[in-house]
Amino acid sequence: MFEQDYIMRQIKECLDAAMRLLFHVNVESPALLVLKDQQKEELVQKLTDMLDGGKVREAVSELDSATADGSQDDLIVGYRFYTHLCQKDDDFLELYGLRYSDVETEMKRFFSRYISSEVVDLMTHTKD
Repeated sequence: MFEQDYIMRQIKECLDAAMRLLFHVNVESPALLVLKDQQKEELVQKLTDMLDGGKVREAVSELDSATADGSQDDLIVGYRFYTHLCQKDDDFLELYGLRYSDVETEMKRFFSRYISSEVVDLMTHTKD
């Protein structure tokens, strides 16, 4: 349990590192990254509601399709989505059949659309 909590904290730290690298800001809270597009803000709310309701895989799929244009707002949506997911506890992930490695894999795949996979690997301290 402690190891899993450590892994989730590592993933969150990787997200923060990505945002510092891309936007040159220290992010105390994902809400500090304001979205320019109101529809994207609504998307974040919808996706986090889906997560809270246990529709994790569906939310990941919708995130991918809704952020296909690869804009800065899309990157912020993904950051806020994965930050919210990383705040879930062991019981939540277990209840919906997820592992920490699943979260990390999906996060790496998403952020590799914006920065090189080598940088993502460096931030997560792992190799595929």
